[in-house]
Amino acid sequence: MEDNLSPDYCLISKTLIEDRFVSAKAKTVYATLCCWPQGYNCSISNLSDALGVGKESVSSLLKELEDKGYIERNRIRGPDGRYDITQYRIFPKSTL
Repeated sequence: MEDNLSPDYCLISKTLIEDRFVSAKAKTVYATLCCWPQGYNCSISNLSDALGVGKESVSSLLKELEDKGYIERNRIRGPDGRYDITQYRIFPKSTL
């Protein structure tokens, strides 16, 4: 998303903010993902550290956002065949 704001700000979909069916914690995860630069390692561990919540909580909040159509996750395998990174696509409106 391109904008004319300072790097200290990011834009977040008003649609998501007003969605009563998405928890406040999931909205915080979404906002954090929006603030991080493209290519940043958005691992569950990094999100957990940034938000000060457990990994299981982050995982469930990401699933909530995915189930509601606000993000899409794509796990990429490394050279050894194990999942290496997860790419996130962030949608300003639910894709459902």
